[in-house]
Amino acid sequence: MKKMLFVASALLLTVAFSCKKEQNTTITTDGKDTLAVTSTTTETTIGLTETEAKVKVDQAQADLDAAIKKGDKAAQEAAQKTLDDAKTAWQGAKDAAAATAQDVKNGVNNAAEKTDAAVKDAKQDVKEAAKDTKDAVNKAAEDTKDATKKAASDVKDAYNNTLEKAKAK
Repeated sequence: MKKMLFVASALLLTVAFSCKKEQNTTITTDGKDTLAVTSTTTETTIGLTETEAKVKVDQAQADLDAAIKKGDKAAQEAAQKTLDDAKTAWQGAKDAAAATAQDVKNGVNNAAEKTDAAVKDAKQDVKEAAKDTKDAVNKAAEDTKDATKKAASDVKDAYNNTLEKAKAK
């Protein structure tokens, strides 16, 4: 019976395991600028939550204390093994929770850094576009000024030619 209890409790205690999962997200603005964000997350499956694992540790400790009090060496050994397994599961649950929290933090930081870089690139693109627009406006103004001078010169020449022809008659 004690061995069955031991085996059953060992089977009930599970250890957390994780697998990495990458997700790619592409953000496109106005069909021109593209930002690719890759986030890595850890999916964690925990047989016991941290709280449940702590309850199992407390129960195993109580069972060990009871076995020691009775003086039953076999029950004491089984209870000690169950307590060790419960502590391992509890530590695994705490580690998994900490790893998940760290992965979330890393993902947020990574996304923030990539967004910041994209904003800086966009600012630079806007500055370059503004400079290009300013240069184009200045060129157009210069071209208009030159065309106006040429038109005035052509009108003056036409007037002088007309005046010369009128004098010649």
